[in-house]
Amino acid sequence: MKIRRLCLSVPLFLLLLNCLTWAQAEMSRGTETKGPAFHDDIVASAVPKDFTMNRLSVYVEVANDELQFVKLQEGYQANYEISVVIFDKDGEQENGKIWKQTVSAQDYDQTNKQGIFNLSHEQFDVKPGSYDVIITLQDLETTFATKHKHSVQLRDYSKPKLALSSITFANSLTEDSLGVKSIRPEVTDPLKGLGKEIFAYFEIYHSHSGEQATVEYRVSGDRTKTKIQETQNIALAEDRTIDYVKIPADSLEHDLYRLSITVTNGKEKASTEKAFYIRWGGIPASSEDLETAIEQIKYIATKTEWDKIKKASDNKKLDEFKHFWQRHDPTPGTEVNEAMEAHYARVEYANENFSATQRKGWRTDMGMVYILLGAPDDVERNPFPRGSNPYEVWQYYRYNRSFVFVDYTGFGDFHLSTPFSIYEYQRLLK
Repeated sequence: MKIRRLCLSVPLFLLLLNCLTWAQAEMSRGTETKGPAFHDDIVASAVPKDFTMNRLSVYVEVANDELQFVKLQEGYQANYEISVVIFDKDGEQENGKIWKQTVSAQDYDQTNKQGIFNLSHEQFDVKPGSYDVIITLQDLETTFATKHKHSVQLRDYSKPKLALSSITFANSLTEDSLGVKSIRPEVTDPLKGLGKEIFAYFEIYHSHSGEQATVEYRVSGDRTKTKIQETQNIALAEDRTIDYVKIPADSLEHDLYRLSITVTNGKEKASTEKAFYIRWGGIPASSEDLETAIEQIKYIATKTEWDKIKKASDNKKLDEFKHFWQRHDPTPGTEVNEAMEAHYARVEYANENFSATQRKGWRTDMGMVYILLGAPDDVERNPFPRGSNPYEVWQYYRYNRSFVFVDYTGFGDFHLSTPFSIYEYQRLLK
């Protein structure tokens, strides 16, 4: 991950972000330093000629902007290492591998591209069962590393008369003269959505060569409640049939979706499903939708800015949202808006650390203060005071202010003992 040091100085809006290298040590409570952000996917299918074994395909994708490039005589280069370790239910290592990747860039601008991804993958053959898969990516220049953990349940494809593999999303699919299909996988997770028409690729395992089967797929949105349902017929080949469906990702709204595929042959039926994400450009990854992203800037927007964006018509709100961040971009003309990244990083941190029973962290008093002022210089915690409620005192020596949060219910829902308006906080930053 590139280390950027950019202190913002003139407008009030940028002052409240302090410096993009603001520390979270006071609030992290043991959070370790992380390296490059990456995206991954794990797909299970049957091993060819042995349906009792699973083939785990592990895909890892990282953007140029997350890697540390070094200058060469011609161009730039980054190097990173991927480690995949597979543990069984008893914690014993079942399989694993370490490999290195090299990324080249012709010029400096390419080293900062968030839209240029480097895809790598490996395959592992394992028996059916429950496993934990640990994926670690380390930047070999900075030595910083990030680790993801996934739990997977693998089945014996030889037992049912009809079975389906996991789904692989692909942004391209080609077929040669022999009918063999090849794909380029597309990884999706909460931080990376699918942006165009996508193929959902899967395998059907069966013992009904020459018969017809019905393939039905459904797409359902979590927030938008979008629903798509289509059916197609397919001729089953010997033992294993490769098939795919097209997902019109470029026509879907910003949301979390679930794709379910069901194959029916006579009285036999098999199903598989997988989540995918659609992220509209300009909406931060930590926001579920445009309305949430807009609500999350109310702490930092001036009254004039807030009134303008809230009064915009539905079809103009996205444009106003983008214009808001364009006005406050400290480095206009570059791909990254550092002010926006810093703000939504605080929002995400607030959600992870200050959420209450009925409210997400950014909506709480603690979340509001943290988003506006950053991490406090000192924190005094008293979870079991005699004769009173649990409380925390946040000291901001740089502003000569302290804030007392009291848990009146005993369920971790802290409120300011003395409420302030948003604009009173903003005045502290002038």
